[in-house]
Amino acid sequence: MGYCMITLKKVLTLNAASCIFFGLIFLLFPIKITNFLASNGHMPEMVLMVIGAILFVNGCHLLWASFQSSIGKYLIWYFSIGDFIWVLFSLVLLITGIWVNTIVGIIAAILVALMVGTLGALQLIKQNTDN
Repeated sequence: MGYCMITLKKVLTLNAASCIFFGLIFLLFPIKITNFLASNGHMPEMVLMVIGAILFVNGCHLLWASFQSSIGKYLIWYFSIGDFIWVLFSLVLLITGIWVNTIVGIIAAILVALMVGTLGALQLIKQNTDN
């Protein structure tokens, strides 16, 4: 049986991959994404594209950080706070039903928020053990 050790670099790389993936999806398919998330009261296409661009840049920054021999604690906090802000805004959208109101959109938003929050927490935990 193989042993998979979770390291800070692996968490940063996974976070980078998710940011780059979702950033590109939001940039390339904004109308399909807004229709997936909401049956009415759609998010403006430009808002989703701006979020996509921010995610893509953040993902590249995360990827760069994952290749550094030593990663500063403030940089890890920066990434984790960004993750926690994502979770907070997801909760606001879910509670209010603004821009996310289809069943599949709600499920997807919850799953992504859980993943993003977990990555943010793991980054903070792993910075103390790996760095």
